[in-house]
Amino acid sequence: MIVSRSFSSLFPCAWLGALLATSALAQIPSLKMVSDAAAPAKPTAIEKPEDSRARLAQWLQEARDTLARLDAQGAEANLPEDIHPEELEDRRRDLEQMILTSSRSIKNLTAIADARKDLETARADDAAWSGFKEQPPYSLLLLDELLNQRDSIQIKLTSYESSWSNFQNLLATTFTQTKAAEESVSALIVAVQKATPAQLAAAKWRLEAARAQSRLLATRAGLMQSRCDTLKDRITAAKIDLARLDRQVKTVKADARFNEKDLAQVKKISEERKGAIHKEAATLLKRLKSAMTARDQAQSTVDTLIASAAATNEESNGLELARFKLDVAEGRVDAMQSLNEGLESLTQLENIIQKAHQGRQAIIAASHPDARASALESLTDLLDRIRAWNHIADNDIASCEADLSNLESRAASVTSDDPRANLLNDQRLAKNEKLAMLKRISQAVTSQMKLIQRWHHEYAPKAQEKKTSEHIASLASTARNAIKKIWSFEVMSFDDKVEVDGQIIPGKIPVTLGWLLRALLFFIISYGIFSRIANRIQTSLVTRGHIAEAQAKTLRNWAMIVVGGFLAIATLALLKIPLTVFAFFGGALAIGLGFGMQTLIKNFISGIIVLAERKVRVGDMLDVDGIIGTVTEINTRSSIIRGADDVETMIPNSLFLENRVTNWTLSSSKMRRTLRVSVAYGTAPQVVMEVLTESANRHGLICKTPEAFAVFDDFGESALIFSLYFWLKLGGTTNPMIVTSDVRLMIEKRFTELGIHIPFPHREVHLKTASPLLVHWPQPPAP
Repeated sequence: MIVSRSFSSLFPCAWLGALLATSALAQIPSLKMVSDAAAPAKPTAIEKPEDSRARLAQWLQEARDTLARLDAQGAEANLPEDIHPEELEDRRRDLEQMILTSSRSIKNLTAIADARKDLETARADDAAWSGFKEQPPYSLLLLDELLNQRDSIQIKLTSYESSWSNFQNLLATTFTQTKAAEESVSALIVAVQKATPAQLAAAKWRLEAARAQSRLLATRAGLMQSRCDTLKDRITAAKIDLARLDRQVKTVKADARFNEKDLAQVKKISEERKGAIHKEAATLLKRLKSAMTARDQAQSTVDTLIASAAATNEESNGLELARFKLDVAEGRVDAMQSLNEGLESLTQLENIIQKAHQGRQAIIAASHPDARASALESLTDLLDRIRAWNHIADNDIASCEADLSNLESRAASVTSDDPRANLLNDQRLAKNEKLAMLKRISQAVTSQMKLIQRWHHEYAPKAQEKKTSEHIASLASTARNAIKKIWSFEVMSFDDKVEVDGQIIPGKIPVTLGWLLRALLFFIISYGIFSRIANRIQTSLVTRGHIAEAQAKTLRNWAMIVVGGFLAIATLALLKIPLTVFAFFGGALAIGLGFGMQTLIKNFISGIIVLAERKVRVGDMLDVDGIIGTVTEINTRSSIIRGADDVETMIPNSLFLENRVTNWTLSSSKMRRTLRVSVAYGTAPQVVMEVLTESANRHGLICKTPEAFAVFDDFGESALIFSLYFWLKLGGTTNPMIVTSDVRLMIEKRFTELGIHIPFPHREVHLKTASPLLVHWPQPPAP
């Protein structure tokens, strides 16, 4: 789904909400699937091969009939009025793809049976082999043959595994498209039911087109699934063959020899191949002579037309075509010469093969280290020569493919009635023949290069087995393969199905480690982006004075929790990971929430209630469970209160609802403070009250409304007692203790100026001297 909107830079939260809402809605079908998964699953009958063949044949015939009807003369004129030409082309394309896909699916049913037979044959051969018929010692030629077979099967196995992995990835995407197409069919059925008589024909036409597309996707998904099953059988069979070949190679290596008889056999086989090449060269020579004759004739025609044009001073109309025929003839001669050179190269390669076997025999028969080193050096020279040859062959193939591609482009722009069409076809045939010869040479060279490389690796000294650069390259390749295996490691898989025209198409969607890591990386990057946006919004709001910093921080934390939840759903939607993947976690998660997370959930819900009621806000001064301080943060699990001594205490959110909480700033941020003063008897009480009131009113941080006032509290034991009441506005930088201290200093200064004394208690001590004081001195220790 592609959502296009224009977002204003002044309202960044608008497009954030739109994106998250869209992603959340995209997961609604997955949420329904989770609930469906909880219900008992209905047994689905597995379709038999003959039933599949009959169904595919039926769909194929219906697609052909519908396409023929759409291609019939006058069909476009009979289309409903609301149907656009683009819709007609899309339906034709879907029907053409349906015909091709159905045919392939029917053929693939035979391939499935063949793969199963090959698997059974591999198992039977593996169980039947218990040793070779001939007695040891074995020939090294047999070892070469077994190793070549093993390499060939290993290449096939790698190809099968790669194809299986690709089909698995494509299957997941195709299965999702099939489900979406079936949902579109359901929506169009509703549209047909609600259509007016004027709209009914177009609605039915679109419904038939949607059903055809749904069938196409279902057939494609079934084809991919059957190919995955076929490849799985072939992978198993290849592994069985490799295990058997490993046993055979181990048996031959234990006692293998290379003697004159083997060398004579190699020479005989090579001579036979050279004889076949000579026969092929003789036939090719006749074709080359014929091509050269045709070239000479084309050159003569061109020369004649040029001479005629020079005599009449007018260019002949057929000169351009004649020159083109000459180019084609020269290209044919060049191709024949290249084929001849290729056959000569194959002959030279046979000579190199014989030299390589002779060098191998010399290495085996060498008894002295110097002789062995000399023979190994000769083998190394042959290996270098073949490597250079292989590089040249690859370059020639690339050049020939480029020329062929150019010819294909020219042929695509020429109509069939153009006289150049047949000439272009002749050029393409010549280039294809040349390309086939080059690939034949490359294959032969590559095969022999691998064989000599194996010998060189086997007979080279272990210390010089690999150079440092090759060793590093090998380690790098091993590391890449290990990372690739880890990345494609299948953590889990889940079954899914879609119903198309009454047929249940089952599918299995794998969840790999790389898939999960991509989802995690996407979530982290997206969360980081939204976090930076939230920080900018928070800074902007605080800077402009719309909200306090502590409150902005709390709102940001809660907003990021909501964003994280929606972003998790958006990540799953964008990466096409349905929520059914995590359905099996439901039971364990429910138990964890029920028993192990009671306190966490209780505090989390309490935090939501506290924020919703707004009885406790950031900046309020509270008395909670004997702790007095200012609320600085309200988080998901707990809140933070900073006391007068700047010690921060984390309070669980549930305490705000379960305990008695005193909020000194709930309805007003003003708080009354009381200051008690004692003065000596004889001081005028009215003067004292005026001094107290004046001192409070002079302080800039004390509220003017309500006004501060003083009262004469009591007659004390040795002083008159007065009380001063004033109000302070909490918050900001106001510190009640400092303000009270300032007022005391102002009062003390005024009392000193007015001569008012603050009394302190006096005590008189009377000693009775009628009897002497008895003093007990300590006795000295005994000597």
